[in-house]
Amino acid sequence: MLEKITDRIYYMLPSNETGRPLIGLVIGDNYCLVVDSGNSPKHANEFKLEIEKMNLPPVKYLVLTHHHCDHTFGLNEWDVVSIANQKTSDYINVYRDIKYDNHSLELAKEMGILNDFLVGSIKDEIPDREKFSPKNVDISFEGQLKIDLGGITCELRQIVSPHTDDSTILYIPEEKTLFLGDCVYGQRIDGYNHFDDKLMFPMIQILEEYESEYYVCSHEPVCSKDEIVDFWEQVNIGFVIANKCSSLEEGLVEYKNQFDKEPTNNAVFFMKSFGLR
Repeated sequence: MLEKITDRIYYMLPSNETGRPLIGLVIGDNYCLVVDSGNSPKHANEFKLEIEKMNLPPVKYLVLTHHHCDHTFGLNEWDVVSIANQKTSDYINVYRDIKYDNHSLELAKEMGILNDFLVGSIKDEIPDREKFSPKNVDISFEGQLKIDLGGITCELRQIVSPHTDDSTILYIPEEKTLFLGDCVYGQRIDGYNHFDDKLMFPMIQILEEYESEYYVCSHEPVCSKDEIVDFWEQVNIGFVIANKCSSLEEGLVEYKNQFDKEPTNNAVFFMKSFGLR
C-alpha cells in the first residue's frame, strides 16, 4: 500500500534493512510520473503492482534523483520515458561496464564503484545476476527541466549535494512538495557520516528557495516544513560546535554549556558528521 502525501502525490515507504529507498508517484490529469526506479526489478515490480490498483492515468515519465544503484537498478522494469541529469547518466554507464556475479561485485568494491552495503543489497535483492546489466535513461538534461503532467508541473533541478555531485531535486509547485532524493545525507568516510560544509550550506540555500510544505527524503517518511527547519538548525549547531572544538569530548561539554542539557543522539551525530572524534 502506498502512503499519501496529497491527493496528487504518493510514495512507497523505504526499508533501510533491505537498502530500499522510497519510490514516489506524482499524478497528473493526463500522465503520472515516478520518482526513482527502485533498487531492483523486484522492488520496481512491487511498486508497479500498487499503482495498478489505483486506476490512474498512465505512467509516462520516471525521474532518477541520482545514480546510486539503490535508486536506479529497478529501471529495467519500467517501459516509460526515463530522465536524469547528464552526470547521473554518465555514472550509470560505469555501472553498465561491470558484471554482477559475486566475484565481479567484490572487484567493483575494491575499485570503489560499490561499497559493502550496496553489494549486500544487490545480492539480497537481485539473486539472478548472471545476465543482469542496469539500464540507462532515455533523456539526459543539464541544469533545469519542466515536465507538464496535465494540471501538475514537475520542476527538475540539478544540484551538487554533500551526498553526491549528481543530485536532482524535483518540485511540484501545485502541491508544495519537494522530492530531495538523498541530497540531505552525507557520505560514509572511514565508517562515519561526513558533511562537507562547503556543499551543505549552499545546498540548503537552494532548497529554501522553494515554497514547500512537504519534503520527501529517500530513506525516511515525509518531513513537514517544521521538521526540515529543525533539521537545518541541528546541522548548523553541529557545524558551529565542530568548528569551535577540537574533539568530540570538548564538543559535548560545549553543547551542554550552550543548551543546559545533555546532547541528544542527533546532536552527537551532527557533531561527528562535521569531523569531531
